[in-house]
Amino acid sequence: MRISRFLELCLLTLLLWLIPASDAAASGISIDAGLTPPEGRWIIRAQVRSMSRQPPEGMNDSSMDLLRVPLVVVHGLSPAITIGLRQIFDSRTMTMNGIENNASGLGDLYLFGKYKVLRVNTRSYTIGIAPTVGVAPPTGAEDISSESWNLKAGLFISGRAGVWGMDFNLGYLFRGVAGVAEGNPDPGDEFGVDLAFSRQFPVGNSGQVAIAPVLELTWRDTGSYTSDGVDLPNTGESIFSLAPGLKYTVDDLIIEGLVRFPVVQDQVGLQFEAGPMALLGIRRMF
Repeated sequence: MRISRFLELCLLTLLLWLIPASDAAASGISIDAGLTPPEGRWIIRAQVRSMSRQPPEGMNDSSMDLLRVPLVVVHGLSPAITIGLRQIFDSRTMTMNGIENNASGLGDLYLFGKYKVLRVNTRSYTIGIAPTVGVAPPTGAEDISSESWNLKAGLFISGRAGVWGMDFNLGYLFRGVAGVAEGNPDPGDEFGVDLAFSRQFPVGNSGQVAIAPVLELTWRDTGSYTSDGVDLPNTGESIFSLAPGLKYTVDDLIIEGLVRFPVVQDQVGLQFEAGPMALLGIRRMF
């Protein structure tokens, strides 16, 4: 019995380290994703996210806590093209059988671009559609980096009608497109869907200040790791989450926060389950 429990602990430790730095948690506050900034303008966005992973039933002496601080810089290169980068600092604490292991450092740098294929502005509504593509080379710190090249393609659709807003985002992450070390398993790809709604409430008479409750629905499906074309056991998952949040806007400054709760999740085999995620962020356009 002790040997069996020891093997379970070893397996769970390995599975924790297989969880990539781009852990299946959406960025949060997806409102305005399809509305690219004007030419020559800059957007700087910073967040603090706190998330966790909990062990399966019967393994309550194990856990993983992750503090993530992403910084995003976006520039309107032209009326149709937006370029940007994202750099994340991660601090991860794993507890296994009462013993803590810590890892921290910068994650892989992510470089991306958006192309505005449609932008319609009328007195009654606004619609924006922008496909995006990005690449993340393995530039991160040891135990934080994915250690391979990842490529992401997506589509952002945003709509505004008076005080109401809606965003629909699709994303496909090709993980391990290059640079996977010989003998290491190939990571599974990830498909994500985000749907968000907001409703603005003006504050005062200036028209520059508003509070907007936000509700986001997120689904992530992550494929299993494979070796020689065979799926590895206890890898791969799908998670559906709900996230109520709030945006406070003053001129070109936005303060945002939300809490994401997994509603339905399906892990393949013996794996740690995702816990709630809390986010607090700030955005400024220059």
